[in-house]
Amino acid sequence: MSKISFFDISLFQLIGYALLLLFVLLFVKLLYHLIYNLYLSPLSKIPSPSFLCSISSIPIILRKPEGKIFNWYFYLHKKLGPVVRIGPSFVLFSSKNAVMQILINDNLPKSDSLAGIRSDPNFPTLFSATDKPFHQKRRKLLSSAFSIKYISTLEPLMRSCTDVLLQKVLSLTNNSNNDIQYNNNINGLPILNIYELVQACTLDIIGETAFGGSFNIVEKGNHPLPEKVFQELKRRVMCHTFPYLKSFMVKDSWIDEFISNIIKERRELNAQGKKRKDILQILIDSKENSDDPLTEFEIQDQIMEFVIAGSDTGSLTINMALIMLLQHPEKLETLVSELDSLNLHQSSNNSSTFIPSHDSIKNLKYLNAVIYEILRLFPASIGGILRQTTKDTVIDGYLIPKDTAVSASILSVHKSKEIWGPDADDFVPERWLNPENLPIKGCFYGFGAGSRYCIGVNFAWMEMRLLLASLLLNFKFEMVKNQDLDLVHFITPALKSKKFLVGVKTRH
Repeated sequence: MSKISFFDISLFQLIGYALLLLFVLLFVKLLYHLIYNLYLSPLSKIPSPSFLCSISSIPIILRKPEGKIFNWYFYLHKKLGPVVRIGPSFVLFSSKNAVMQILINDNLPKSDSLAGIRSDPNFPTLFSATDKPFHQKRRKLLSSAFSIKYISTLEPLMRSCTDVLLQKVLSLTNNSNNDIQYNNNINGLPILNIYELVQACTLDIIGETAFGGSFNIVEKGNHPLPEKVFQELKRRVMCHTFPYLKSFMVKDSWIDEFISNIIKERRELNAQGKKRKDILQILIDSKENSDDPLTEFEIQDQIMEFVIAGSDTGSLTINMALIMLLQHPEKLETLVSELDSLNLHQSSNNSSTFIPSHDSIKNLKYLNAVIYEILRLFPASIGGILRQTTKDTVIDGYLIPKDTAVSASILSVHKSKEIWGPDADDFVPERWLNPENLPIKGCFYGFGAGSRYCIGVNFAWMEMRLLLASLLLNFKFEMVKNQDLDLVHFITPALKSKKFLVGVKTRH
């Protein structure tokens, strides 16, 4: 039988003491964390839904994957007021003054946590940049592709894609066996998924106007891009929520190959002397001619960002406009009457449909009012706009320490009864017909605010007006009852079901 030496016993004791000391230190650190966040932190004075929110991000983490956390934020503001603490260093604000301070007056930078939604944390994009000088530089690089003058030259391309959509809808109304339709009808009308078609059209538009050619998703149907984009958004949110699992959440190689082919085809055209001024060319030229060129990875990631931002926001706005108008037929009738009153019969490439010019509809009061109201009720930033304090700051009477994540709760501002009146939750386009009576300043953030105001706002307005007006001028829609129209939010909002079924017939 072997003997245990005095040295062996001492070694065992030392290991035991070391482990005990480590346990005690961890316990003390945890105890300090609990006591500080519950009682000593300046944020401890802020209302919170539970003590768990004061000491942990677990409540947020558990809600993020389902894409419905924006509903929780909205509920918390109704229950607890305009300032709510939902994490150890995370505070929501919904008052007019606080949101203005965060986004405009103090112009706080985006939160460092947004690095989690990038393909690579070390390579920011226009949207995910947290460094102000970087954002200014990237925005300046791309600004020429979003000027009013340049956007006006894109109208023929938008009209071309819109015409393809109209022809597709027309063909579906005349072909009861088409596989994109559904095996039933409403009042004798064929049923189709207009959500899918509008989303496909906005993707085709961003392809045609920004990257050299339509993706032809509407025409071909069943294209993988819309679903791939949705899954990539979901993946990025999950990576942001669970950063330690990012290595297991591998990006779909299909997207990288798709974007690589876009770049490859453009370079081949450039070699033939067929250059075209658009976002893609600006990015490529930056790599080849700039003193601080973009890497190939940066070009690909910036393209992916524009594919997402350039299609999802416009698509949702148009679809939600159709949904709300069909749920409020008297408002639909008002809008259609406004469109009809102008006798807009400018033909598209095919005489069976027609598309108005943007000049003829851009000042239509009710059309613009409908779009504004949809942007108010269903903003792209429905989950809030996340910023980060750079120093100890007082917001809404509370001391907010440096490096605290603060979110401007846009949905709560947009639906505040104190700001918009007792009908704030309702679809009332008429509220926009008299701008003098509107509480616009500091109350509407359909395209963000401050230095991070949406660079594509002029593009978005032209697209939304053309598509919505063209659909309503050419077709009558009836809504299929008992549909799941719930929203989810993964960076951008979308219908959870990815379906909005309507019965359709032509108007002329």
